[in-house]
Amino acid sequence: MTPLNSNYQILEKYNLIVECHEGPLDIDSYKNFKVKVIDNPSYKNSLNYIINFKNVDFKMTPNEIEDYVNYLKQIPKIFGYKKLAFLTRTPNQIVPATIYKMKQNELNQTVDIFSTYESALNWLQTDLTSEELINIFKELKK
Repeated sequence: MTPLNSNYQILEKYNLIVECHEGPLDIDSYKNFKVKVIDNPSYKNSLNYIINFKNVDFKMTPNEIEDYVNYLKQIPKIFGYKKLAFLTRTPNQIVPATIYKMKQNELNQTVDIFSTYESALNWLQTDLTSEELINIFKELKK
């Protein structure tokens, strides 16, 4: 099985964090990844997210997702209004994303799930183009 490959880029110009994940994603790996993002000196709690889960095989239970949301509630540094756009392709990806969306209501963030880059970017109201986003994802996959 291919290991998880998770990378991100902070685009301050667009008030955006772009995340790209590929492979089997378990809750501990995702927690460790999030700590790296939050510890980045360029991180701000008001940055919106676009998170590409299209090539992920989620290896987490609904209870683990709820535990993850509770874990996030213990990190004051992340509190700030933001939007999270999840990019998914399969039901296996939509179900965990939907569970997270339902559980995160106390985190002062709005979450929605998309299948296309264009719809996610429109919802985020960013000037970043689909072509630019595709190029960023290509770079993050290297």
